[in-house]
Amino acid sequence: MAELGSGGVLVDTGRPAAAYLGPTALGWLRGRPAAAEHHAQHAHCLTQWRAAGLVAPGDEPTAPGTPAATGTPAAHGDLAAQATDCAGPLSHPVLVVAMAADCGFCTQLAADLAANAHGLPHLDASVLLVDTDGTRLLGRPLPEPAHRPLADLGRRAAQQGTPTAVLLTPGRAAHVLTGFDQVSHALVALSGADPQATVIEAPTSCSVSVAAQPVDAVLTARLNGTRLGIAVRGDESRQIAEAATGGVHDDGYTPVTLTVERPDTFYLLFRGGELLARARTPLALRQALDAVLAGYAAHASAEAGAIPLLCGAAVRDGEQHDGEQAVLFPRTWMSDLVKRARQLERAGWRLRPEPYTVLRPAPGTGALHLADPARTGRPGPAVTAVLTQAPQAGAPTRARLLASIVNWIARPATADAVHALAAALRPLPVHTGTWQDALAHLADRQVPADKP
Repeated sequence: MAELGSGGVLVDTGRPAAAYLGPTALGWLRGRPAAAEHHAQHAHCLTQWRAAGLVAPGDEPTAPGTPAATGTPAAHGDLAAQATDCAGPLSHPVLVVAMAADCGFCTQLAADLAANAHGLPHLDASVLLVDTDGTRLLGRPLPEPAHRPLADLGRRAAQQGTPTAVLLTPGRAAHVLTGFDQVSHALVALSGADPQATVIEAPTSCSVSVAAQPVDAVLTARLNGTRLGIAVRGDESRQIAEAATGGVHDDGYTPVTLTVERPDTFYLLFRGGELLARARTPLALRQALDAVLAGYAAHASAEAGAIPLLCGAAVRDGEQHDGEQAVLFPRTWMSDLVKRARQLERAGWRLRPEPYTVLRPAPGTGALHLADPARTGRPGPAVTAVLTQAPQAGAPTRARLLASIVNWIARPATADAVHALAAALRPLPVHTGTWQDALAHLADRQVPADKP
C-alpha cells in the first residue's frame, strides 16, 4: 500500500493488478474500524480486493450462511483425474490445449505456434490443439486410440476458459495450466529451452492484429541470459534484425515479442501491437532496434534504485530550453504519437523507443529522472510532467490519477520501488486528456484558456 495524499493505492508487486483507495478505504487499511453505515461497503471492498489477489483470503469476512469460494482447485482436480485415464498408452509428453475461435489469447498463441512452425516437428512431445472445429496435432505423432480421449479432455478443459492446457508426462501426475503465459511456458520447456529466461508478454487486441499475418522467421535474441523472440517479415527486415541480434534460429520455442517489417516506405518496429518506431532508413531501424534490445538487456539485470515503468517517454533536449526535460504518457498512446514523430521533432521532442521507461529519484530531492545509459552515474532528463487520460469511472481526483500512474510500474516490482515512485509523483503536474490533446500540448499549439 502506498499513500498518495488524501488517497492511496494497493499494488500487487508480482503482477499488474492494483486498486485505488479513497480516503475512507485508506483509513480502513490503516486500522481504522469501519463505521456502522459503511459495513456493507467495507465488506464489498474486501471481497473485490481478495478477488484481485490484493489482500489475503483470511482478511475477508464471510457472512453467516455464505458458501465458501469454490471452483478452480476442485475443477483442476477433476480435470487432472480425468487426464490420468488418458496417460496410460502415452510414451512421451503430450500437451492438450483447449482453444476457441473467439479468444484473442488463443489467436496470439496460434500465431506464435505458426511462427515457430519450422521447429515444432523436432519437439520430443506432442501438442494437440482442440477447438470446436476439431483437433490439430503438432510435434510427435500420437497413437490413433489416444486421439478421442485426448480430444474429449481438451473439450472438458475449455469449460475452465481458453487457453487451458493439460500436460501429460509418463510417470508423473497430470498438470493443469491456465492462461496464455502458463501454456507458453510449457511450450518453451517442452522445446528444451528455459521458460524462466524467456520473455513472454500478455497479448492485447492490437498485438493479435499485428501477429495475424504470417512471418518469414523468428529470431531468438539473447540478452543478459534472457531469450527474446523477434519475428521478421521481408528479407531487408530479416538482415537488419540478424545484424542487430546475432539472431539464432530454431533455438527452442520462442513466443514473439518484437516484430520488424517493411510494408511500404517505412520500416516498422512493434512490441506486441505497440508501434515503437517508424524508420525511414535501415540505419534508423537499426538504431531503434539497438535501443530496444539494450532496454531489455538492462531490465534483465536491473540496478538497485531503478524504477522501470511500462509507459512512454518524450524527451526535449536542453540546448534551447532550461535543461533536458521529459514527460511520461500511457503506452496506449505510443503508436499514435510515433506516427506523428516528425511533428514532435519540429517542436524539439523525441520519443524514446525503449520497452521500459526507467526512472531514478535524484539523491536529496527525490525528483524523478530518466536513466541514461550513455551517462552512467549522472542523472538523465528530469521528468517535468505526466500526460494521461482521465479515469473511465469516478471523479479524476489527483490521488486517483496518481494511483493509475503507480500501476504503470513493471512487475515484478519491489515495495521500495513502489513507495519511491509514489513519493516522487506527488509534486509532479498531471495533465489529462486524449493523445490528440497531448500532441497539441507537446507541439506548443495554442490551447484555449477554458480547456486546460
